[in-house]
Amino acid sequence: MKDKIFFESIQMIFGIYLIPIVCIPGLIGNILCMIVFITNSMQRFLTTQFLLFLAISDTIKLSNDLLYSFVLIIQLFNPYLGKKIFLKLYRSCHYINAVSTFCTAWFTLTVAIERWVWDRRKNGEIEFDFLFEFRYILCGTNCQARMNIQKNFRQICYLIIFFSLLMALPVSFRYEIAPMISNEILMNSTSSLIRLSKFGSSRYFRLYSIFFDLIRAVIPSLALFYLNTRIVYYISQKKSSAGTAFYRLTMSLIIIIGCFICCYFPDALLSLILNMGYIDESYQRRAIREITDFFVTVNSATNFAIYFSISSTFRRAMLKLFERPSKYYYPTTYEDIIQRQRLQQQQQRRL
Repeated sequence: MKDKIFFESIQMIFGIYLIPIVCIPGLIGNILCMIVFITNSMQRFLTTQFLLFLAISDTIKLSNDLLYSFVLIIQLFNPYLGKKIFLKLYRSCHYINAVSTFCTAWFTLTVAIERWVWDRRKNGEIEFDFLFEFRYILCGTNCQARMNIQKNFRQICYLIIFFSLLMALPVSFRYEIAPMISNEILMNSTSSLIRLSKFGSSRYFRLYSIFFDLIRAVIPSLALFYLNTRIVYYISQKKSSAGTAFYRLTMSLIIIIGCFICCYFPDALLSLILNMGYIDESYQRRAIREITDFFVTVNSATNFAIYFSISSTFRRAMLKLFERPSKYYYPTTYEDIIQRQRLQQQQQRRL
């Protein structure tokens, strides 16, 4: 009995009370990231195109988790109303969570591949690379060509979104709303409950679940671990570039990848090896699953802090959002920032 109370307390702490504390600041941070990434000063980096989609995916993930936690809080104070809302939203929230985590994983992997290719090209390890040539030779210094390249890479992101929506579709059919039956363990005292559907308890869903967890988190985590080690190696070989915007953006990416692996891999292993779900598990497993799910949520809430603490370009662009417009304001581009930095350096040398 004491063990049950302990594990249920863990489940409530990580599944209800801590979620708003993480999600609300994370939502604010991701919204600011989206605004900053669409400003002119950040458009030069192709990496920010992927980071923009990553921020959108994280925003959806945090919004979904926050809504779910609010429903559970309502259920504590008003069981009838809370359970009614819970029954209507549970399967949708389950599906949205699967889609957003899939997108987050593959957006992170895509931006890591883009940075890895860039580093290898700069080190002369790639003589001809389709991704690099497509990005830089076709683009050159032509602004219109650059916009076309960005459009093509946005299409990659759209493809990831479409694939995630399609791949996660069976998740929405894992559970079903069923009338209350005696001698079953019910979540509440209302006349309906959430339980595994026939499809959700079949071996076909088990096979699908293994495949989905592999491509959602396990394979991206292993690939990101390899890419991260390679990127760190390339960065360590180019100490002279430690003060550049490129270096700081790459360091931000390295930390983001590290956070992703630490937060996603335990959740993926539990899903893959133990086939741990939610409603259908014991209170011990539900408590463990709430902890791993909490860290997945934390991953979606930390990127803003990483960008702000490392990237001075991001800080300037973000702080500029809160500046009062000057009477003599002119639009600021990335080239304007670089030119201003060079002038400041020349003035300091003269002094």
